[in-house]
Amino acid sequence: MANENNKKPHGKKRIPNYPRIIGLSTVLLLILAIIISIVVIIIRLNVWNKGVDYNMTAEDYDKIKLDTKDNVVLIPPSILAKDTYDGTTSILIFGNDSYYEGCKDGSGIIDSFAKKVPDAEIYNCCLPGSYLCSFNAEEKSPAECPEDYFTLFWLSVNLRWANFDKQYEALSYLDPEKYDVARYEEVIKTLETVDLSKIDVIMFCYDGHDYLRGNLPINYIGENAQTENITSVLGASYTSIYLFNYMNPAIQYVFVSPGFCYAKDENGNNISCAMRDTGNGTIAETFNAARHITDYYGISYVDMFSGVLINEDNAFQYLEDDGITPNEKARRLMADRLVTLLKERL
Repeated sequence: MANENNKKPHGKKRIPNYPRIIGLSTVLLLILAIIISIVVIIIRLNVWNKGVDYNMTAEDYDKIKLDTKDNVVLIPPSILAKDTYDGTTSILIFGNDSYYEGCKDGSGIIDSFAKKVPDAEIYNCCLPGSYLCSFNAEEKSPAECPEDYFTLFWLSVNLRWANFDKQYEALSYLDPEKYDVARYEEVIKTLETVDLSKIDVIMFCYDGHDYLRGNLPINYIGENAQTENITSVLGASYTSIYLFNYMNPAIQYVFVSPGFCYAKDENGNNISCAMRDTGNGTIAETFNAARHITDYYGISYVDMFSGVLINEDNAFQYLEDDGITPNEKARRLMADRLVTLLKERL
């Protein structure tokens, strides 16, 4: 009989499968980490931050760098170097409510803009309550329609001829409860000092009031756009540039689109201007008409609508109760945008 101590074992010794164990452990740890993360997020959303909504601000959108319709056209150096250029950039600015707001305490858009271009000479001719488009296609007397003489076209006509008699006459017919008559007179006196042959840049800075009034973007006869119809955005802009160009063909023109504002729907409720047709299109359709001027003149276009993205979700942070006037925070953003787009020229 064989010695039992010399018997060989019936099987091999089992060796643990370490790679498999490590792999399974790793997967389990990852699953556990994901579960913990989800639980933390749920707790945060439902307990720590319950009921708090976050709307993207205009500053948030600025960091994303959204596409805009900006189009900056620079005057050739050969023209800028003309003998009449005195080394100081002179800027004439026409505009209305949004660009006048805050001027009395120095917090207006043009005030902030001026501080960032200290070497420029600025003529601020923004008028609260005024419009880019004329009220009438044909001239009315100051007694019949005094406000018409403070729209872009009629200011341009009388600046071209250096005669503001009709504006002074119209002042006496303006309703002082509706218009800042003292400011209107101040602008006339400013324009009397302007020498168009010395002006380098003219800026058109009108907000959404023309759109809210239902003014025409472009007046068509058949398929032809009527550039002389001053009751339209295209016509008022084009004819004004034509008059100025006659005096000084080296002027650079800058059309600044309006920013966001609220319109009213059929029930009187606020609605985004990007969605509401006030009779002649949405705000984009109304003011993109200015880009048609590039068919005739090289003008710069500053897209204030997409460039400072105030919208129906965050407008309460940037607009006054009237739903169109920018507050001080919004005005600073708009001024910065003007400087950013025009820095190459200024």
